[in-house]
Amino acid sequence: MAAKCDPPTAQCWTDSLYLKSKRQYGYRFEKWGVRKYNSGDRKAPLISLSPTDIHEGMNFADIGADFDREPRSFSQHPLLDLPDTDAIMTTPGSDNMDYEATELLIQYPWTTGSAEEANKLAADFLAAMLDDKNAFALYSRLHNILWSNSQSSPKTREFIAISCARVAGKPDNACSARELLEREWPQTSEAGRSESQFVLSMLKAYVGSHQEDSDESTFINQVNHNVRQVISDDRSLLRIPHKYSAIDLVTFFFLNYGFEIYDNGFDKSNPPDVTTEHLLNEFIKRQPFMETLRHDYPSPLRRCVEWCEEQLGLNHPVALQDTPVQPSPDMRCWWHNIRIFCTLWGVMTQLVRANRAPDWYIQCESAFGIPPSELLVTLSWMIRAETTTAGDIISDADLLEHAADGASNLLELDDSKLWITFLDKFTWMNELVSPGEDEKSFETLVQDQLRKYVSEVLRIQLPYQAGNQLTSVPGTDFCDLTQQGLGGFDMPSQMVFFR
Repeated sequence: MAAKCDPPTAQCWTDSLYLKSKRQYGYRFEKWGVRKYNSGDRKAPLISLSPTDIHEGMNFADIGADFDREPRSFSQHPLLDLPDTDAIMTTPGSDNMDYEATELLIQYPWTTGSAEEANKLAADFLAAMLDDKNAFALYSRLHNILWSNSQSSPKTREFIAISCARVAGKPDNACSARELLEREWPQTSEAGRSESQFVLSMLKAYVGSHQEDSDESTFINQVNHNVRQVISDDRSLLRIPHKYSAIDLVTFFFLNYGFEIYDNGFDKSNPPDVTTEHLLNEFIKRQPFMETLRHDYPSPLRRCVEWCEEQLGLNHPVALQDTPVQPSPDMRCWWHNIRIFCTLWGVMTQLVRANRAPDWYIQCESAFGIPPSELLVTLSWMIRAETTTAGDIISDADLLEHAADGASNLLELDDSKLWITFLDKFTWMNELVSPGEDEKSFETLVQDQLRKYVSEVLRIQLPYQAGNQLTSVPGTDFCDLTQQGLGGFDMPSQMVFFR
């Protein structure tokens, strides 16, 4: 075993990464940059998991034994093996489901069609589309509602707290997010949910670094400390309990993020005594989704791609048709990606509000620890990456056709390759890069249109609205959709058969 090296210092990390690359990995924090989904310049991810690793290089008997000891292993709770009938799209816990409601880790106390549900959908959409200002305000309000509701579960409340902290980029929001996490942290300790300790420690350091009086070296040292806490004496990864039924994507991200910072604190003269790429793969191979590969269970990931392919073949109207956005050639691919995501999100939202949510939507948060909109936006970008170049798309019909072909191409991948592609794209979609002036202008214009779009689809008033609406309504109440009903959702007749 190699001799232990001195721990990386903040100055070393700054010299090797911050000043030279001008890039950081993480969810969007405006102090350092902007997450940019159309970035072409990217750093190779730490992931090196291959289909060979999954199918041949692992002892599945050992893995199966490990999963049998987990309370939510797929072999014990096949959340994903749902009956293929039109009737399954009901609320969790109905008689048509082949699993109990208690098997869903994340559940909400509000009802279908409620104002709270609408604002949760809006928050998820806005977070996926980088409108962190609005997303933070909505998530904060939702967390307060859950905190005061005796019927809400601690795990659901914690999920919303983490979602809120992930979009807390501005100093004021960062301060509020830190208070929210500190409010949630004692509850976590008292309940004994130690599986959240690493993520919450990373989040507290993360949001703390974006307060006005933050010190970068303190943040880096805290991240390095957190990383060292999950590395054992024999330089392997300590076992992080399985929190979700497929993979804890937020933990996966923060491990990847923390390992990047940790690695860049070393150089050739002082190499690290661990290979963080191996540690990350160690984490991946311990996740319950590996059991689905072993037994060929369907996963919410593949179910979502199948659903996307189906919807893209039904000639839905493409979202954002009547907008003043005229993207330049460099921005056109980004714009096409956004329109495909919004089209799919609009269909998904109609189904959710009509109490016919797709099965992958119901399972997403409990399986992956991320909102359904984040899964959908990642897959939308994956689908578009499988299509022709932006210049080949002339009409909305072309856009749908090419996207449908892209979804079909993804479905041709075996499950192991699909997972590898997804984890790679998920990592990339959360890079921070420094945008150019053209990108800043384009993002501002698009954000305005997206605020209008989500307000119209859900018929709510956002805390921070589009430019030609009221500028800001920080204290706005939730829109009472229960009184307005669902009159704005005129669904085509074939939509009732969607899965």
